[in-house]
Amino acid sequence: MTTAASKVRDRQDVRLEAARRRLRESSGQAETLEALREIVTGFLGCEEIGLFTLDHEKSRLFWSFGIDARSNLALASLLQSGLERLMQGEPHVTEAADPPACGNSHAPLQVFLPIRIEGQTVAVLAMLKLLPQKLGFDQSDYQLFELISGETGRALFDAGTDFHTRAARKNR
Repeated sequence: MTTAASKVRDRQDVRLEAARRRLRESSGQAETLEALREIVTGFLGCEEIGLFTLDHEKSRLFWSFGIDARSNLALASLLQSGLERLMQGEPHVTEAADPPACGNSHAPLQVFLPIRIEGQTVAVLAMLKLLPQKLGFDQSDYQLFELISGETGRALFDAGTDFHTRAARKNR
């Protein structure tokens, strides 16, 4: 392995471990959601995020950072289109239908990550509108997706929050 490749791998490992530690050390719902915001904006370069809780009939915006509430309906319908895959634990990455409003030449990406507790999807994290300098996702970003999918649910679940109560009720 070349020195440059080794440095990139080390940086990816450090980023992954920092995200894992940040989520695991979060105490309480508010701190876990703040940790999630820091990871998604800082490591993945995403400006708009939202956490949707799931029930049998519809999804509901539970928490967001930078998402306009008026776009909630559009997001919910897009979320529904990939819901079966999300329920199976697969992330859903798609290009947005709208062309970029800024001068960037890349299409905006939309990412929907399943948030899982004990193998069951209890929520979906929507990530929209990448920063202008972020052109897409690489393999290390997908590793972060996996970490977020598994650790966020655990962090919220272990916190004994209302989120945990809803998830427990759903599983009964």
